Amino acid sequence: MIDGVYSDSYEDEYGVNCLVHGITGVGRTVFSRYFLTKVIPQKFDAHTVYVDARYKSVTEIVSELSDKILSLEEKPVTIAFDLDQLWIQFKRAASASSKRTVFVIDNIDDANEEVYVKLARLSKEIKASTIGVLNSHDYRFLTKVPASSMAYDFEIALDIFTQSQLYEIIRMRVEDTFPTGLTEEAIRYLCDIVTEFDASKPKSSIEALKVLWPLAQSGKDIDSDAIRAATSKITSIAHDQEYLDIVDIISMNDFMTLLVLEALAEHLMRYKTEAYIDRQILNELVEIKCEEMSIKYAKEDIDKSLQTLIFQSIVFESGYSRDLLYVLVPPEILYDTALVLRRELIRRK
Repeated sequence: MIDGVYSDSYEDEYGVNCLVHGITGVGRTVFSRYFLTKVIPQKFDAHTVYVDARYKSVTEIVSELSDKILSLEEKPVTIAFDLDQLWIQFKRAASASSKRTVFVIDNIDDANEEVYVKLARLSKEIKASTIGVLNSHDYRFLTKVPASSMAYDFEIALDIFTQSQLYEIIRMRVEDTFPTGLTEEAIRYLCDIVTEFDASKPKSSIEALKVLWPLAQSGKDIDSDAIRAATSKITSIAHDQEYLDIVDIISMNDFMTLLVLEALAEHLMRYKTEAYIDRQILNELVEIKCEEMSIKYAKEDIDKSLQTLIFQSIVFESGYSRDLLYVLVPPEILYDTALVLRRELIRRK
């Protein structure tokens, strides 16, 4: 959509202003920079100016805009500290530019929004184009002002990614940069964790990949333990002692739930490269344990126990298939906890 709109504006020689907004970490900056550095150079003979407005005063932003357009035009940069003088200098340089210009102002907020509004109005006069990038809260605040709504032409709201979209983003990043590829299961496990705990943000996925990079570079296997460690910042709740105490509480008088948890954790301990256990395999493992212990086996009891563990966020269902189950707490800890509690129940009886 943005490609088509800006192509039309370039061909028909008029300016167009767009606001890109969304939640933190969804890829607003990546979106705008990709358009600025990849799309525009391939299609338009235009100047491109990017300014990150985060933590900058209005004067600093206008000064940076002026310096960059003068540099592109290979004209001397004059030193000025007065805002009005800086704006006049910038306006003169932008108006006299030998090429059409696309300006991107990133991280707009309530402290510097007037710069974007002013720039957007100027773009109409000089047939330049702008992209304003801001979070959803500041977007709602900015567009409440009548003057602002007249300054921009359309908006692009970046929503959180679906599980499959997030998977494709991570898969492409792994294929492009990792010395050894991650398995499909490892990538899906990473996606499941990010989707569950951090609103499907590519940023969280990329941060996890940065942690895994040194391991891959040295040729080490990327197993489920490594992925859990790489995502520990967003899953800190799962490592809280109070969280682990939930196992104790829900299983105090529930022998079968402990048996199910024990079988699940034991399987994941044994197969480190496997991040998931299939429900059918889990049922078979519990059935074997029941036979060994001379306990009546009933599939409905297993399902009931699993629902309890899922409801209490001890066990999670994969977004790719409800039949695939995974955990966040290291399985060794869950196994030891379940085994100790189960033996305690036997001792009491």
